[in-house]
Amino acid sequence: MSENRPNILIIDDEPGVCWALAELARSMGFEAQTASDAADGMRKLSGGDADVVVLDIQLPGFSGLEALPKIKADHPDLPVVVITAYGTMETAITAVQRGAFEYLLKPVDMEVLRTVLSAAVEHRRRSAELAAAAPASDGPVSDSAMIGRCEQMQEVFKQVAIVSATDMPVLIQGDTGTGKELLGRAIHRYSGRSSGSFVAVNCSLLSGELIASELFGHEKGAFTGADRAAPGKVETAAGGTLLLDEVGDLSAEAQARLLRFLDDGEFYRVGSSSPKHADVRIIAATNRPLREAALAGQFRRDLFFRISAVVIELPALHRRGEDVNLLIDYFLALSGAGGITDEARKILNSYTFPGNVRELRNIIVRAAAMASGRPIGPEHLPEAVSHPAIPEPGISLDKFAGAILNEVLDAGVEKGYEELMTRWEKPVLTAAMKRFAGNQAKIAAALKMHRSTLRKKLRGYGLIGDD
Repeated sequence: MSENRPNILIIDDEPGVCWALAELARSMGFEAQTASDAADGMRKLSGGDADVVVLDIQLPGFSGLEALPKIKADHPDLPVVVITAYGTMETAITAVQRGAFEYLLKPVDMEVLRTVLSAAVEHRRRSAELAAAAPASDGPVSDSAMIGRCEQMQEVFKQVAIVSATDMPVLIQGDTGTGKELLGRAIHRYSGRSSGSFVAVNCSLLSGELIASELFGHEKGAFTGADRAAPGKVETAAGGTLLLDEVGDLSAEAQARLLRFLDDGEFYRVGSSSPKHADVRIIAATNRPLREAALAGQFRRDLFFRISAVVIELPALHRRGEDVNLLIDYFLALSGAGGITDEARKILNSYTFPGNVRELRNIIVRAAAMASGRPIGPEHLPEAVSHPAIPEPGISLDKFAGAILNEVLDAGVEKGYEELMTRWEKPVLTAAMKRFAGNQAKIAAALKMHRSTLRKKLRGYGLIGDD
C-alpha cells in the first residue's frame, strides 16, 4: 500500500466518469489518478503506487477484459474493480474468473462503490501485511442466452462465475420457465468439465423404478420390457455434468440410490449386483421450496444438504424490471420479427408472465409468426396478455378475484397462490404510488411496510428505477 493515503487508479475513456469517480475517491480521503485507456493505465501502474484499480471494460485499444489478466499477472494482490454498461453473463464470468475484486454495472451506484472501494483498500492493506509476514505467493488467483441487467441477475452471474471454478454440487431454485436448465448449462460451459458431456434428466416425467433405471441404467431382464442392458444418465455424463431437473420429484428409492452415489461415486444398475463408478458433477434444479420439503419430511434431509452446497435463486420475470425489454428485443432478433409497436411493448411490460421467460419467448415467437414480417402489435398478442382480467365497473370483488383465479389456473402456474398475490400486489402498489405522488416514505407508513421492503418490491415491478 502507498506510504500515505491509498491511491485509486481509474481507467475509463469517459472524462465525466473519471471525474466523478475521482471525486468520490478523494471525498473518502484517497488519492486518485485517471487514465483514458488500458495502455495508459498499465503505464501508470508500472510506477507501483496504485492500491486499487477501477477498470472499465469498453476501452479504446484493448478492452478492460484483455487488460485485467495482464494487470493481475504483474500485480497479483492489486484489487481491480470492473465496471461496465454491458452486464452480460459472459462479461461477469470472465471478469470474475480473471481475478476481478468486484463487478459493477454502469451507471455506478456511488454508495455501493464507496463500500466496494473501502473493502478493496482493506483487502490491499491485509495483503501487504501478509506479504510482509510470509513468502510471496506462487501467482495470481486468478449459448448461455442468459440475459439480465437487473441486480438479481447480476448476482446470479457472479455466483455462476464462482461455482464454475469448483466442483461443488449446486441447487438452482426458481419458478417454471425462469431458465434453470440454461443456468445449469452455463455452469457446465464455464467449468473444468466443459469438454465432458452435459446430460439433463427431468425427474418429474418419470416415477418409481423408471427414474432409477433412467439415472443408473439397467441390465437385461431387470424389469418387464428391459430386453437389453442400457447405461443410465450417470454413466453417460461421466467426466461431465448431470442436471437433475425437478429433483424434488425423485422417488424415495431413487433419492436413496442418488445419496449412495454421491457418497463415493458408486452405483448399481437396476438388476445388477456389480458396482460401477462414475465421476460426475451434480447440478439439481427445482421449482419447489426444497428446504421446507426436507424439513417437513417430504424429501430426504441428508440428500438435500448434499446437493445444496451452493444454492442459486433465479428470480421470476415480473421481478426483473427493465429486463423484460431486454428479453423482448432478444427474442425479436431470434425470431426475425419486423419489430414491435410501442403499444404492444407497453402491454407486455404490464403483464406478470406466470410462465416467466419461457412464456415471453413463446409469446414473441407466436406473435412474430402472426405479424408476418410486420411490427408486432397488440392484435398479435394472446388474448390473456392483451386483455387480462380487470375489474369492470360495478363488478364485485368476489367476481374479479374469481376471474384472476381462473386466469392463473388456466396458465398452469406451479405456485398459484404466489402468482395470485402478485396479481394483486402490483396494481395496489401502482395505486399507492399515484395516491402519494411517488413519496415512498408516505407509502411505507400508510401500508405499515419497511421502506427497504417497499423499495425492493417497487423496483421488482418496474415502478421505480435502479437508481
